[in-house]
Amino acid sequence: MIEDYKLGFFKNFPNLSFSLNGLSVVGIDRFNNDTLAGLNSFSLVFNLSSLLGDSGYEVKSIVMDKAVINAIVLKDGTANWDILKDTTATEEVEEDTTASTLKIVLQKVALLNTTISYIDDQSAMKAYVNDLNFNLKGDMTMSETDMQMGLNIGAVTFIMDGMKYLNKATIDSKVDLLANLDNMKFTFGENFFAINDLRLNFKGMVAMPGDEIETDIEFGTPQTSFKTLLSLVPAVYMSDYQDLKTSGQFTLTGYAKGVYSDADSTLPDISLNLAINNGMISYPDLPEKIHNINLKS
Repeated sequence: MIEDYKLGFFKNFPNLSFSLNGLSVVGIDRFNNDTLAGLNSFSLVFNLSSLLGDSGYEVKSIVMDKAVINAIVLKDGTANWDILKDTTATEEVEEDTTASTLKIVLQKVALLNTTISYIDDQSAMKAYVNDLNFNLKGDMTMSETDMQMGLNIGAVTFIMDGMKYLNKATIDSKVDLLANLDNMKFTFGENFFAINDLRLNFKGMVAMPGDEIETDIEFGTPQTSFKTLLSLVPAVYMSDYQDLKTSGQFTLTGYAKGVYSDADSTLPDISLNLAINNGMISYPDLPEKIHNINLKS
C-alpha cells in the first residue's frame, strides 16, 4: 500500500526527485493484516539528463526514512515474509534486449531511523534493533572506488533461550574501504566497530575472486579501562552496570589471515590475544572487592 508519491525538479535541481510516502507491506494467511514492513518515505534522485538519453538511467541517491521491519518465524517454521505466490511459468518470455539499463552512480545511500524486530519461536530467539542509521557513499559504476560507510544503532537487544545477552546495547561503526569490484577485492583503511564502551579498530583486506574468501585482517583496541570489557557481559548479570566500580587496564588484539574454502574445508588462521592488568571490581551487592585480576592469553 502506498499513501502518496511525489515527483519534483526543484529539491535536487538539476536532478529529478521521486519519493513514495506511507509505503507498507502486510502479511497473508496466518499473518493477515500484520505489518511485515513499512516506510515513512522512500526517495530516489535521478540524473535528469540520463532520463532523456538512451545510455541508461543514473540513480544518484537512495534514502529510506523510518523503516519498520517485523520478521516472525512460528514454531512450525512458517515465516511471515513468505508472501509470494507460487507460480509456474508455462510460457517462454522473450528477452527485451532494447530495454534501458539502470546505472547506480550513487552519491548517497541512507537508511534513517529504522526499527527491526525478529522473533523466531522455532529457535527461541528474539532480536530488536531500534534507531538504526546507515550511510553509504561510493560510485558503483567504477571498477575501483573509495567507499565510506557509517552505522549507528541506538539500542540492540538479543535474547536466546530466555537469556538476554544484549540489553539495549549501542553500536557505532565507520568503515572506509577501497573496493576493486572487478577482482572483488576490498582493502580496509583505519576503521572501527564499537559495541557499548568497547571500540575495536581494524584494517586489512578481504578478497573474493572466486568461491574462496581470502582474508588478511588485523584488529585491536588501544589500552583501555577494565570496565569497558565488562560492558560486554550479558545483561542478565549486569543489571546494575552503571553502579559498578572498577580499575585496571586491558588490551585486545588479533588477526585473521588465510583462505576460507567450503570445498576444501579450510579456514583462515585466527589469533586472539587478551590481557588484563591489575583489574578490580567493586559491586554494590558484593561485601568485598574483587582485586588483582590478571589475565594474559
